[in-house]
Amino acid sequence: MKSTMSNPDLLDTILETISALVVVMDDQGRVVRFNEACEELTGYGFEEVKGEPIWELLIPENERDAVIDVFDELSAGNFPNRHENNWVTRDGKRRIIDWSNSAVVGDDGKVQLVVATGIDVTQRRQAEQDQREVIRARAAQEAAEAARDSLRLSEELFSGIVDLCADAIISIDTDHNIRLFNQGAEEIFGYTADEALGEPLSMLLPESVHAAHAAHVEQFSSAAKPSRRMGQRQEIFGVRKNGDLFPAEASISKQRVDGQWRFTAVVRDVTNAKEARDQLRRANEELERSNSELEQFATVASHDLQEPLRKIQAFGERLSSKYGDDLPERGADYLERMCDAAGRMSQLIDDLLAFSRVTTRAKPFESVELEEILEAVITDLEVRIERTGGQVEVEQMPQVEADPTQMRLLFQNLVGNALKFHREGVPPLVRVGCECSGDGPEQVCRIFVQDNGVGFDEKYLDRIFNVFERLHGRGTYEGTGVGLAICQKIVDRHGGELDATSTPGEGSRFVVTLPLKQSDQTEDNDEQR
Repeated sequence: MKSTMSNPDLLDTILETISALVVVMDDQGRVVRFNEACEELTGYGFEEVKGEPIWELLIPENERDAVIDVFDELSAGNFPNRHENNWVTRDGKRRIIDWSNSAVVGDDGKVQLVVATGIDVTQRRQAEQDQREVIRARAAQEAAEAARDSLRLSEELFSGIVDLCADAIISIDTDHNIRLFNQGAEEIFGYTADEALGEPLSMLLPESVHAAHAAHVEQFSSAAKPSRRMGQRQEIFGVRKNGDLFPAEASISKQRVDGQWRFTAVVRDVTNAKEARDQLRRANEELERSNSELEQFATVASHDLQEPLRKIQAFGERLSSKYGDDLPERGADYLERMCDAAGRMSQLIDDLLAFSRVTTRAKPFESVELEEILEAVITDLEVRIERTGGQVEVEQMPQVEADPTQMRLLFQNLVGNALKFHREGVPPLVRVGCECSGDGPEQVCRIFVQDNGVGFDEKYLDRIFNVFERLHGRGTYEGTGVGLAICQKIVDRHGGELDATSTPGEGSRFVVTLPLKQSDQTEDNDEQR
């Protein structure tokens, strides 16, 4: 409330007769009037506080900024209805004052004096607080009585859960002494709870890490994070009662109990898991060594075997061209069979070498235009297409992440087989198409290679993708029985699927399902191979 009162005598009369606390301050907050009620309450005389900012003498330090903010609002002409703050008396006691405010405004409209009228409400507030404490105490007592049975059950349930846990659960105090040691800890470390409780945690750790572990606990106690999960720390080692060391993983949390930190660790014995990982690592190393040796053997064997075969073929051709007419009919037949066998052997060696190199000489995945791959495959097969009078139709094909060399080998085998296994007197017709489905990383393409050839009985479907499996005799169709096995291995490496449907005498349909984008898991598996 604002006032334009300008009669000093009237103001003095009010200050002397009013029973409330009255403080008059200038526009800087300095005390101008301090009535008798204020003197009686605080123990300070008017002359002691005159000219001093009110907050410097009577307001507790932690409340001064708030009082100054209120005064600034008042001196600016803004008047909060009421506010409360503490006064500190001469003897150091605190009194709670409920204030209402007004002002003396000059002719220029500016606040010249601030008049604060207050009532000591300390006893009232204390009584209210006492009443609230009584109500809270009653409520707490009732809640405690109601929860006592439930708490007892909860404690029993918690104790049972802790004891049944297969992991070791160990709690220590700030002195690093053990305060909780469950059955899992007994089984893992070999101590009974009676033997462990009250003992230092260092009895469970290798001596070499005692100092470092104590430093870790101190660091963790001051950290903001309340817990650390399994696997968020380097592998630790524990010490069993018999002195054996064992590898472990641990998670740790901290709690305040009776004003002190408690640290609880869940320790898992990973001896078996570590042994399994070590065995897997050794097996992978052995597999890599074996694959390397196998590749070297395959290369050497291919070279060493191909060389005598080439000589057999070369001398067979010379023998046939120079002395073929002089050979008897049976001798000529033997020579032809020998040359055919050498040719099949040479092709078989090449196919087996290609099969072994699907993984050992694989190239990284990259973006591949399948239409370009198929164009190159059709160019390679032009002689066979012309010889059989066949036709290859290719629909629009997608772009995929793949090994381009292996994609070419895949379609060379599939399209080549479709041309090879044609019906006598019926020119082969091969159609290559594609259907894509799915969204994002789940998007796949299903590529089909369909022909009008001899087909096969689907009861042999589980055999045709195996090495050396042939459904037709060598005299009918050429080949080594390795081509489809190579296709299967290539599709597996790309995280896809290979399937087929067929009807004898009506043709076959091979379907290759490939992801458009290779996943990290597929690439990781490829690296492990």
